[in-house]
Amino acid sequence: MYTVTPVGAVPGSDAYLLTTPTHAALLDAGFAFAAKAMLPIVASRLGGRPLQYILLTHSHYDHASGSAAAKKRWPEAQIVASAYAAKILAKESARDVIRTMNDHAAREHGVFDYEDLLADLTVDRTVADGDLVDMGDLQLRVLELPGHTRCSIGFYDEPARLLLGCETLGVISGPGLVMPCCLVDYNSTRQAIARVRALAVNQLLLPHHGLIEGEECQRFLAAADFWLAETRRRLQAAHDQGKSEDDLLQLLKQWFYTDLARRYQPEKAFDLNARYTIALMLKKDD
Repeated sequence: MYTVTPVGAVPGSDAYLLTTPTHAALLDAGFAFAAKAMLPIVASRLGGRPLQYILLTHSHYDHASGSAAAKKRWPEAQIVASAYAAKILAKESARDVIRTMNDHAAREHGVFDYEDLLADLTVDRTVADGDLVDMGDLQLRVLELPGHTRCSIGFYDEPARLLLGCETLGVISGPGLVMPCCLVDYNSTRQAIARVRALAVNQLLLPHHGLIEGEECQRFLAAADFWLAETRRRLQAAHDQGKSEDDLLQLLKQWFYTDLARRYQPEKAFDLNARYTIALMLKKDD
């Protein structure tokens, strides 16, 4: 038995509380500035129970930043991430970027003063493919799913057919529309999607959407695979027609920066990621 509850405080600062009768884990922790509003939501859902884990799917600012505040509130909780994510989060230069992105997101939400705990952000336990996270009734097996980032991971319990996914699988931007989140390379992203499609999954938690169930899981994964390949095809065709990088950025916005996407991703962040995605989509296979 388990429950999955959204506990994010503002759109884009998504976090989910996974509970079993004996354990509780926070999956991702959102923006730093939103942590003050998120923590009471988590505490209310816990009802006095301890929090054992803070599971990070990757190191990006909108997923990892709030974990320092959660760790301050529940010192006994272990922040769990891949070794690559731990390495990134330990770099002062990476923290400076994370801080800048948090500040920008905070201003967009009308927040100009919040507690900056990024200097305290450390990973307590690093995990690799196949490692298990003990949740009592659930035994979460770590899946390395590089593609969105090199440090992207998911968590899978086979008996429950539950997958806690990551952005490598893409993000829902509308009905049947899945925006590719390819920031490492195209082939890694497609291989990660194929790996997940081969699993028995009846419940799939998507970081910027929530829990989907039953046949919807395979429909989403099929759409993720389709839009990854189709986006590459369209971008390469437009590039061959002489379109500039700015033109290609506008095409990506036209296809995927929908009203739904605007709810969870500031335009500056979309543009930054999109330019990386364009370059990778245009890169020829080795």
